[in-house]
Amino acid sequence: MWNEHFGIGVVEYQAAGLICVVHDSGGPKLDIVVEVDGSRTGYHATTAIEYADGFRKALSLDSAETAAMRERARKSAMRFSEEILRMDGIE
Repeated sequence: MWNEHFGIGVVEYQAAGLICVVHDSGGPKLDIVVEVDGSRTGYHATTAIEYADGFRKALSLDSAETAAMRERARKSAMRFSEEILRMDGIE
């Protein structure tokens, strides 16, 4: 999804605890797949080689690293929850 303005699908992936490999543009780059607590929540890519490398990295994580990244991704997704957006006056 090149230069997608936001990327609600990516937020849904994160909320489900998936480790994302996303296009390095738009909302996924700037707002969604960002560091949480100083560590990754997923991987960015623009070329086929970068996507393959991102998937390789995601699939090579040990179980503790996988669990930690999934938890950070879920934490990141909560920034876009209905409750939070209502508190910010966005409906």
